[in-house]
Amino acid sequence: MKENDQEIDLSLSQYLAIISRRRWVVISITLVVFIAAACYAMYWPPVFRATTVLNIEREGGGTSGAGGFQEVQDDAYFETQFKLITSNTALSHVYMELSLSSSTDFARGPGTLYKAITIVQVPRTRLCQVNVDSTDPRLAMMISGALSQYFVEQSLNNKLNMSKDVLDALQARVNSSDSDRTNQSLPSVVNNKLIQDIKSQIFQGEAQLADLRMKYTDSHPALISLKSRLASMHKVLNVEVSNIVASLKTELSGQLRANNVRIVDLPQLPVSPVRPRKALAMLFGLIGGFSLGVMIAFLFEMLDQTVRTQDDIERRVGLPFLGLIPFARHKKGAAIYEPLLSADVSLLSESFRNLRTMVDLTDAVVEEPILLVTSSVQEEGKSFVASNLAVSMAQLNKRVLLVDGDLRRPHQHGNMRVSSEMGLVDFLSGAVTSPETLVQKTAIANLDIVTCGSRPPNPAELLNTENLAQFVAWARGHYARVIVDCPPVFPISDIQLWGRHIKPTIFVTRFGRTRVPLIQTACARLRGCGMKIVGGVINGARLGTMTYADGRYYEQYYRDYVDSGKGKERRS
Repeated sequence: MKENDQEIDLSLSQYLAIISRRRWVVISITLVVFIAAACYAMYWPPVFRATTVLNIEREGGGTSGAGGFQEVQDDAYFETQFKLITSNTALSHVYMELSLSSSTDFARGPGTLYKAITIVQVPRTRLCQVNVDSTDPRLAMMISGALSQYFVEQSLNNKLNMSKDVLDALQARVNSSDSDRTNQSLPSVVNNKLIQDIKSQIFQGEAQLADLRMKYTDSHPALISLKSRLASMHKVLNVEVSNIVASLKTELSGQLRANNVRIVDLPQLPVSPVRPRKALAMLFGLIGGFSLGVMIAFLFEMLDQTVRTQDDIERRVGLPFLGLIPFARHKKGAAIYEPLLSADVSLLSESFRNLRTMVDLTDAVVEEPILLVTSSVQEEGKSFVASNLAVSMAQLNKRVLLVDGDLRRPHQHGNMRVSSEMGLVDFLSGAVTSPETLVQKTAIANLDIVTCGSRPPNPAELLNTENLAQFVAWARGHYARVIVDCPPVFPISDIQLWGRHIKPTIFVTRFGRTRVPLIQTACARLRGCGMKIVGGVINGARLGTMTYADGRYYEQYYRDYVDSGKGKERRS
């Protein structure tokens, strides 16, 4: 259970770290969406809604049929009625009656009126709402009322016209010669319970009469009695049929006819708009913008193939993590190692001291005092890291030698502010026979430097001589720690020539710039030459993420440490 909780916490922290790293993406998209929602809420014309409530009863009461089938019939019936409310005939009538062609919202014809009308059934009732939206609240009320009233009138007129046609057909049947038989075939007569009972009794009596005639003559008292009773039942049947027909005529004549559609609530003049709802729109804009920003941030994170965190170094690249060097702007005219010499605590200086500690604790470095510093390509800050790492090691009162091993683009003479007239090139070419003559003192105690010297036309040939092995052996015997600033892995192979004599290598990668596949290829090339990659360093990191110590809290920790007096001895 504890392992599962730890995995959940780890995943949550990773998600929060992604949001923190991409916070400007999230903030920017949130602001854009929120501003768009605010503009919509403030400047979009308000739309008002007027509602008329109708009661639509199914003709005949809807009592016939099985339950499930009846529900399907009801749904189809009411859906048909809703379509009739917004029929082209109804809309055209209302459009002409209210002269909507002169209105702003509906000037383009009845089609615009259809888009403004919605029919909503009240759940579990036979009520429906006729909603009309318009920027003019009074016009919305008039359209909703007129449309509903027209539907009620048309429903009643259709029933009256239909009843008249049925009444005329019924009157023609009454005037026919076989009117009694015709009347008894009417649905209202056939379905009447009393008529059915009388017909059943007549059928039973006629069956008894047939049986008695087989036994007795017509003058037998039983036959005479049964005939009299049958005649009475036929008379009662004719009377009941006549009554039903008369009632049907009365109903069809419209005297007692009721409409199954009626208006329950007339539309009221709307006071507040249904849209836009300013507060709700801005709230949804804020929430929606933040959600969209988070999704885009995760999308960027998925598409991002660069190295940014310790997890990227360890999991994606497969290297031990040595440290993260924060991005810092150097003052004009100041040395690049100035933070390491300053009495003020800075995150940059502490990062290099942490890197020094991690390097000193590495097994490969304990056995070999010489370290190579390289990267995948140029402009990743390997020379900057090599210079400051050498300075931080020299501050431990150890003799440290910094060697500019990049014969193509040397930087260390400028970083350490020394002469570049003579250097490693002179020893490799044989112009100088003793490496000691190339050593220059720096402004840092215990730190010496061997610069590149003049740039040679054939760096690879010089690094491929036995003089390089002699120089490495000399440096190994005279210094406690040697830092060699080497060329990058791509696009040249100079680092492999250095790797023939020195195995431990620190790999520097630029924060958010170098892609993981390129780093993996560079590391594979170094391992193929038998080199030992001590670990990876992320240079130029933009702090403030949750995957590494936040710069503000990290620096505040050391400020509190110094202010408490415990850091005074260390600064001295």
